[in-house]
Amino acid sequence: MSNSIGSKVLSGLTLCCALGVGLSHAQTPTTQPKLLALDAKQQAALGVQVATPGAANTAQLLASALVNTLPGKDVTVSAPYPGQLSRLWVGVGDRVKAGAPLAQFTSPMLGEARRQWQEAQLELKNANSALQRDQAMLDEGIIPAVRVQITRNKQEAAQALVQAREAELHAAGIGANADHDKATMGYASGTLTAPIAGVVTQAFAAVGQRVEPGAVLFKLADDSSLQLDIQLASDKAAQLQVGDAVAVPSREAQAKIVGVSRAVDASQLARARAVVTHPGRLQVGEVVAITLQAKASTATSATRWLVPARALTPWNNQSLVFVRQSTGFTAQPVRVLSSNDDLALVEANWPAHAQVAISGIAALRALLQKDE
Repeated sequence: MSNSIGSKVLSGLTLCCALGVGLSHAQTPTTQPKLLALDAKQQAALGVQVATPGAANTAQLLASALVNTLPGKDVTVSAPYPGQLSRLWVGVGDRVKAGAPLAQFTSPMLGEARRQWQEAQLELKNANSALQRDQAMLDEGIIPAVRVQITRNKQEAAQALVQAREAELHAAGIGANADHDKATMGYASGTLTAPIAGVVTQAFAAVGQRVEPGAVLFKLADDSSLQLDIQLASDKAAQLQVGDAVAVPSREAQAKIVGVSRAVDASQLARARAVVTHPGRLQVGEVVAITLQAKASTATSATRWLVPARALTPWNNQSLVFVRQSTGFTAQPVRVLSSNDDLALVEANWPAHAQVAISGIAALRALLQKDE
């Protein structure tokens, strides 16, 4: 019976050892990445190129941003009446000063508005004359004071009508004075002018094209001051504060956070806004990759690196980076903290001067799959 018990114990130990060996073997690829042996000629044939990651501090975040103008620094010039553009003086990309002519606009309703304005002026002149006459008759005691008051009320009503007609023409962006337009373009034509100084970003109409009232004709932007509209995950937004620095390495530009919204939109992204302090080569409307220097960062003992985004590759529900060794490459898992179109911020443990593959990734993945 003792031999039977001893044999069972021995069998149990043998099974435990077998399981232990199996478990150790299963953990080996994670703790000791498998080496893909490649010499220099093989790397060149596969098109593998390498780059050295940059060390990142614990406060850096990566995101993308849209370059935009400051609030109120972009305006739209629209058609004031139904009509057509009879002449254009500017195009997309042209810089204009405030009040500079943009286009010649022709509309029968413009001529009607000017006619009504001039009629209102004539009525005001008649009302002024009637008031002077009645005032003189009142001074001589010929008429009572109430008659002068009635005449004065008519004069004030005529003056209000003139102001209303002038306001209509000024709101149209053409102006009430038609003397120059009548001499050069016609009574029903006027000049659309630039309300601000800036650059013409869009032009929507061609000469001779008929447009409806309110149709957008031009868009202008004052690009002397710019801002960055940033979209990022809510956990990243929670680390930002007003005053945090923003860098745009690809455009040699700098900015500063001026507002952070904790609310998220339908895509579960929060928004932040940064005013550009050094514009570099930024252009209105472009999307750029940015680096945020957050003051409120989470302390961590892991080493953070900035690697080219193309160096990352997905593998078994994790992200891998192929790290160069003396005889080839090892596929090392990394934790991606944030990324944009150019860079990725990752946590990984490798030597300070390690190099990672940035091209030929598909070939290295094929070799990794073959070895497994």
